[in-house]
Formats: sequence, C-alpha cells, structure tokens
Amino acid sequence: MPQRLKTALAVLASFAFAGGLLYLAFRGVDFSSVGNALRTASYGWVVPLVVVSILAHLLRAWRWQMLMEALPDLAGNPSERISLRLAFYSVMIGYMVNYATPRLGEFVRAANVASRSSLRFAGVLGTIVVERIVDLIALVTALLIVVVVFRSRLNAIGSLLWTNLSETVASTSPAMRWSLVVAVLIVIAGGIYVLRAIQKSRGEDFTEGGGRLIGIIRSFRDGLFSLFRVRQRVGVTLTTVGIWSCYVLMADIPLRMLGLTRQYSLGLADSLALMSVGAIGMSFPSPGGTGSFHYITAQTLLHLFSMPETTAATYAIVAHAAQLILVCVVGFICVIVQGTSFRALRENASAGMEEAHSAA
Repeated sequence: MPQRLKTALAVLASFAFAGGLLYLAFRGVDFSSVGNALRTASYGWVVPLVVVSILAHLLRAWRWQMLMEALPDLAGNPSERISLRLAFYSVMIGYMVNYATPRLGEFVRAANVASRSSLRFAGVLGTIVVERIVDLIALVTALLIVVVVFRSRLNAIGSLLWTNLSETVASTSPAMRWSLVVAVLIVIAGGIYVLRAIQKSRGEDFTEGGGRLIGIIRSFRDGLFSLFRVRQRVGVTLTTVGIWSCYVLMADIPLRMLGLTRQYSLGLADSLALMSVGAIGMSFPSPGGTGSFHYITAQTLLHLFSMPETTAATYAIVAHAAQLILVCVVGFICVIVQGTSFRALRENASAGMEEAHSAA
C-alpha cells in the first residue's frame, strides 16, 4: 500500500473518530444557550490564559532541551547545546501539525531539530518518547490525587458514564452507527497492516545497509536513556511540575471566564480533576484531541459536578478552542520566523519516518 494512501486512511479514520465523538458530546446541546454563554463570558481572562499556556510550552521546550543535551551527535561526541528557541519552535510546530494529523507532529518536531543540528533524528525522537513517559508518570500521579479527593463519587460516576455512552450510541441513527463502525474497521485494518509490515521487515536480510540500521537503533536507544544521563535532573523534575501546574491553571481559567467557579463553588482541586480527564481525552488518536476531549470533559462536568449538559459543553468548547487557536497561531508564526516552509517540514518528517520504520 502506498505511503500516501496509508497516511490518507489514517487521517480519514482520525477525523471520523473525532466526528463521532463530537456528535456524542454535543447531541442534545442547546447551541443558542452556548452562544449566549460565549457572549457574556469574561474575556479579560484571555490574557492570563495565553500567558500560562505559553509558559507551559516554554517549560516543555526547556525540559526537552535538557534531555537533548544528553545525546551524542552524529560523530558520537557530546552533543551541541540546542537553543531554547529551536526547541520552542519545534514544540509549537509539532503541536500545530498534531491538530491536522494525530502523532505526525512528534515526527515533525524531531525532524525540525535534527535538520538544524548535528543530532540524529532517531535520538531526538527517543527523547520525545522519554518526555511522554515522564508525562505519563505525572498524569498517573494527578489521577491518584483525584481518586483520593473524589473517591466517594467515582464508582457512581463510572457507572453513569458507561450507561450514558451505551444509551447514546444505541439511540443514534443507523447511518451514524455505521460511520463509527467503518472508522473503527479502518483503524483496525491500519494497525494490522503496520504489524504485518514490522513482522515482514524483521524477517528481511538487513546485511546491506545493516550498519546504518544499527546506528539508527543505537541513536533511538540514546534518546530513551537520555533521562538517566541528563545532568540537570532537578531541572527536569521542576520543569515537569511547572508544566503540569500550568495545565491545571489552563483548565481553571476557562471556568473563571464562564463564571462557573463561583456558581458551582469550584477550586483548584476540581480543576486538577478536569485537567486529568482532559489529558486522557487529548491522548486519543483524534486531531488534537478533538471530540475525545470534548466528550470526556463534558461528561465529567455533567456527572462529577452536576453541571447542565449545555454548560458542560460550553466549557469543553472554550477550553479546547482556546488551545487550538493559540497553538495554530503561534505554530504558524514559528514556521515563518524560523524561515522554513510546510513542504520542508513534511520532507524532513518523511525522511525521519523512513528511518523510524527501518528501525522497527
């Protein structure tokens, strides 16, 4: 199957998945009330939200910079210091791409650094995997805190969420259900294809070009072990705490913008719960968490905080749209200021993905 066709099918499946979840999230929502809530929102909170969001991305770029310092360069020598500017540009460009094609942004992000430094793509990609592992630990920690704080309501909420999802799916039109089935089948077929390609590649003779393959694997290993070699471990820890603290504020500020903190007596612990479930929603294979973020966030507000369905949907729209607009605007500016093009980004990412597939 041609690479372009595989990419097109993956994008189609992700958008179908996002569309189905958006339908489930907003089914029955009164959009005229959503419009009224948006018109009466306190937009003075936009500036603090932008500042906190940019700070979170800067901290992420700084942490990534510290991880990349532990990588050897192409010649095996201690790597050059990647500038914070390049790391930040790459983070924002990668996030922007993720809103169009899920997970492709991670390859674009790694390729953008590799093409402007002496680091190998596989090694840089390995540091991104390390980042994801560290973030997973932070998310699990946050979820454990949420379980302790809201333990008396979690069992009932889990039952309600499953019952609500089952009833909603059962009441959808046959056309919508078939669309969801087709999307799931496309995802499954794509997964089977990738697994078969990996299995086939492992059975091939890699004698020719084997040195290059071994070099790629070693570079990726270097990236994975960068966490153990990084000199600023305290810095990595503190930036991780800072990133996730900003995420809590990024969940809290839209509540204040819509006047929900006072109306429902919500505090930072409640924002921590919203941030945690929102992070889970953003991890689904949909463009920038579209659909998955909206559904899980709205359902949490509905069942955990007893908010009306329309109010919950309004918050999900505002919280997600704020980050989508910010990431796309800043990411586009970074592309322009860096002096590159989307075509060059795509070509660099394609070359990096070929290396990654070879390493598999």
